[in-house]
Amino acid sequence: MKKNISDKKLWGGRFEQGMHPALQEFSYSLAIDSALFRSEILVNRAWIKMLAKAKIVSASELRQLSKGLDKIAREWSECQACCEYSDVEDVHSLIQMLLEKACGPVAKKLHTGRSRNDLVVTSTRVYLKGQAAELKAFVRKAQNALVGQASQNSDLIIPGLTHLRKAQPILLGHHLLAYVEMLEEDLERLADFEKRLDVLPLGSAALGGSALPFDRKFLAKELGFSKMASNSIAATSDRAFLVELMSVIATLWMHLSRLSEDFILWNSEFFGYIELDDRFSTGSSLMPQKKNPDVFELVRGKTGTIFGILQALLVVQKGLPLAYNRDLQEDKPGVFFALSETMLALEVLSLTIQTARFQSKAARKQLTDDGLYATDLLEYLVRRGVLFTDAHHAVGKIVAHSSKTGKKIRDFSLAEMQTFAPQADQKAFELFNAERSVAGKQTLGSTNPKLVNQQIQIWKKKLKGSK
Repeated sequence: MKKNISDKKLWGGRFEQGMHPALQEFSYSLAIDSALFRSEILVNRAWIKMLAKAKIVSASELRQLSKGLDKIAREWSECQACCEYSDVEDVHSLIQMLLEKACGPVAKKLHTGRSRNDLVVTSTRVYLKGQAAELKAFVRKAQNALVGQASQNSDLIIPGLTHLRKAQPILLGHHLLAYVEMLEEDLERLADFEKRLDVLPLGSAALGGSALPFDRKFLAKELGFSKMASNSIAATSDRAFLVELMSVIATLWMHLSRLSEDFILWNSEFFGYIELDDRFSTGSSLMPQKKNPDVFELVRGKTGTIFGILQALLVVQKGLPLAYNRDLQEDKPGVFFALSETMLALEVLSLTIQTARFQSKAARKQLTDDGLYATDLLEYLVRRGVLFTDAHHAVGKIVAHSSKTGKKIRDFSLAEMQTFAPQADQKAFELFNAERSVAGKQTLGSTNPKLVNQQIQIWKKKLKGSK
C-alpha cells in the first residue's frame, strides 16, 4: 500500500510525491522548535476552549482534547522526541500527531482555522515571556555578586583609569557599582521589550484572518496577553520583537564583555588586584605556573557571536516582502541559543566574581603615583582663587617638571611648588593621599565613601531576595 505523504504533516494533500530526504533534512525544524513544546501546549489549551466557545467542538470533544493534551504533556521528553520523531517536520506537526494517537480523530479539529504562521509566533511569544523572567533572575545574580564584593571591600581604593592610564583614586566599590547600574539599565530595556512582546497574534491565521467566529479577546485573556495584534499581516510576518530582544541581549553582553576585560586586567601580574578561585580558573597544558581567567575571556569572545546573531536577524528580514516567508524559520535558532548562553554566562560570571579575592597591597602600591592626585591639586588651587584654566596649566607644568626630573611632586619644596603655583601653601602636600582624595569628593554619584556606602545599602535592599 502506498504510504500517504501527508502522514505526520499539517499539509500534503496537494502533493503526489513525498519530500526528498535532502530537502527534508534541510528544512525540518523540530530540533530547534521542540523548545516551544510546552508553550504550544498552553496555546492549544486556550485554542480548544475558544473552539468550544465558538461551537466548533462540543463539550465532550473539549474534554477529550484536554485530556489528550494533558497526556502528551506528561509524557513529553524533548530528547526522546528529537530522536524518535526526527522524521516529523516541526513541533506543530508533532503535537498534532501525538494528540491524534492520544484521543483519536477528534484531534483533527485542533488546527481548525489556524496557520502555522500565527501559531508559531504565538508560541514563541509565550515561550519568551517565561525566558524573559528567567533572564531577569540571572542578571540579578550578577548584580548581587558585584554588590557583595563592593560591600566586602568597601574601603579598598584603586587607581581609576581613563584611556587605560591612571587618572584618579576611586573606591573599588564605586567601580563595581558602575556595572550594577549598567545591568539595571539592561533590565529596564528588557522590561520595555516585554511591552512589545505582550501582543497576541493568534487568530490572524496565515495572513488575512479567518472567516470562522473566533473570539480573540478570549484567547488573549486565556494566554495572559494584554493586547491583540490589530493587523493580521504584521502579526504573522514581523519579527521586530525578536530583533529588539537580541538588541537588549547584545547590549547586555557588551556590558559583560567590558566587565570581563576589567577583571582580566586586574587578574594580570601587571595589576595584581585579584586572585581567582581555582574552581573558576584554568591552567596551561605546557606552562605549569599559569592560572588563567578563562571565564572572562570566554565571555569576551562569545560576545562577538551574540552580536552576529543580532546582525543575522536584521539581514534575514531586511528584504522580505509581506507576508510570511519561510526565511523566518531562521528567527529562532540564534535567539534560543543566545538566551541559553546568556543565562549560563551570567551564572558562571556571578560565581567567579563572588569567589574572587581582592588584593589590597597591589592596589595600594599603585596609589603612590603622584599623577593620580593632579586633579586634587588643580581643584585645591581653584579653591584658593586661581582661575580654572590657569590652575590647569600650572598643574600640567608641575607634572611635566616631576616627569623630567624624576622627582615626586610630594617631595618638592614649597618654593619649588610655588615656582609653578604661587598660591600654593604647605597644605598642598597633604593632597597626595588616596583616602583624602576619595573623601574630598562632594558631588552626588561620586566616589565619596559615604555616598558609595549609601548606594551599596540601596542596592542591597533592592536586590534582597533575588539571589
